[in-house]
Amino acid sequence: MSIIPIKTINIKGKAERLVADHQSTRTAYNKEPINASEIYLTLTGFEGDTVVHTKYHGGNDKAICCYNADRFTYWNETLHLDLQSGAFGENLTLTGDNALEENIFIGDRYQLGEAVVEVSEPRCPCYIIGIRHNLKQFPVLCQETGFTGFYLRTIKPGKVNVTDKLVKIYSHPAKISVMDINRIRYHDNKNKAWLEKLVALPELTAEWREKFQVLLNKLK
Repeated sequence: MSIIPIKTINIKGKAERLVADHQSTRTAYNKEPINASEIYLTLTGFEGDTVVHTKYHGGNDKAICCYNADRFTYWNETLHLDLQSGAFGENLTLTGDNALEENIFIGDRYQLGEAVVEVSEPRCPCYIIGIRHNLKQFPVLCQETGFTGFYLRTIKPGKVNVTDKLVKIYSHPAKISVMDINRIRYHDNKNKAWLEKLVALPELTAEWREKFQVLLNKLK
């Protein structure tokens, strides 16, 4: 049984303006660990959490943003940062090898307290990461390494305790990892065989399948 420890559950109740040397934006990116012992997961995210840029974030397919705290060491050493929970705007700060992008597979399902969630897509790092850490190139660095994090969709809403873990209850037979998808999108986007596999993976969000269909069409 695959179990992923949860370091913190993070939300942001109100939007704020984040300012960097190169840009600023109004966002609820700066998530913070909850003080309560439990929180309710709805079909579109944790109760009390705010999503500002709804065109690109939130909704059922992106109900929960996840990032592995084990990656913080790499970024801290490489970029001389001091990253803590919520540094990537994630709702769940995870730990352990089972939460690495190469070990997270699209369509896998997990019990999360009373709720059930499913891996839906890689997190696509956007410009707000660069603003939050005053480092314009940060999104591109996330893409290049594949250390992007990932999203979960809500299959069944329910109460989640801060002591709960992600417990795998279903393994998708395709075994296509978040890292596999990042590799194709950012490093190998003319790989026809892989593009065909990704377009045909229904558990991958429509947004990502459409992106890969466009790439596939260019090869025909």
